[in-house]
Formats: sequence, structure tokens, C-alpha cells
Amino acid sequence: MQLKEILEENSVKSISQKTNISEINIDTLVAADFDKLKKVKTLGFISILEREYKADLSAFKEQALEYYANNIERESVTLGLPLPEEKKGNSKWFKLLIWALIIYTVWYFFTQFDKTMLTDLLPLSEDKISAMVSEDAKKELSIENINIQHAETSVVLDNETNIQE
Repeated sequence: MQLKEILEENSVKSISQKTNISEINIDTLVAADFDKLKKVKTLGFISILEREYKADLSAFKEQALEYYANNIERESVTLGLPLPEEKKGNSKWFKLLIWALIIYTVWYFFTQFDKTMLTDLLPLSEDKISAMVSEDAKKELSIENINIQHAETSVVLDNETNIQE
């Protein structure tokens, strides 16, 4: 079955609806006006018509291939040189500014932060220790007590060294 036989049995509109090929392209194929279509489209349309109408359009396909072999136009593609990309953002000054802000924030936190806020964060402050330790323990841990005990042990040590000598 040739393309003309398919057209005798079906209208261009019904072929277009069945194959989803536009009516203009079908008319171009029927007229064998291959210069209006690209090779890939022409061969694709012929294959679709063969599949949908179970026709042998190999003669028509060879006619199209002959036309494209004889009338091949070289399509040229021009490639421009790539443009160097300009760096945007992330400059050295920007990074330096960010580091300066981080350092200033850390300095401010350690020097100017409200110390009453810090006392809640510290696990053992003087107030917490005094609240936890009893009065007797405070006397034992007082500085005078420690100095007296230190003086007594130094005397004992002096006596022991004298004995050993």
C-alpha cells in the first residue's frame, strides 16, 4: 500500500487524528516536498504511517533518502569563546568582615555579657557553695583554719627532720 492509496481510503484530517501528524506535514509528504521537512521528521512520519496503516512505504522512504543524500546542506554551528566568569560575592573583604564580626561577638560575650546571667550558667559559684556547705564545714574550710593546720604540720615536719638527723 502506497501513500496515495492511504489518502484515497482516508482523508488528511483522519490520518492526522490517527497519527498525530499535523495536516501541513502530511500535505508536504504527499507532495514529496522534502526540502520543507528535516530528514529525521520525514523518516519518522513515514515510519508512523507504516505502523498505523500497516503499509509498506519503503519505496517512498528510499525516495526521501535519495533526496536528502543529493541535497544535503551542511548545517554549521558557530561556537563562541567562553566568557570568563566574574566572581560574585565571597570576596576576600567579605570573608574578612565576617571573621571580624565573629571575633567581635566572641570578645563582647566574654567581656560585656551580664555577669548575673553567667552565674546561673556556672555550675559552682560562691553563693551556691555557701548555701550547700554547713556552718561547721565552713569553719573547717576557712583560710585561718588552713593556715593554722599548715603551721602545725610544718612544726611537726621540723621535729621529724631533727629526729632523723
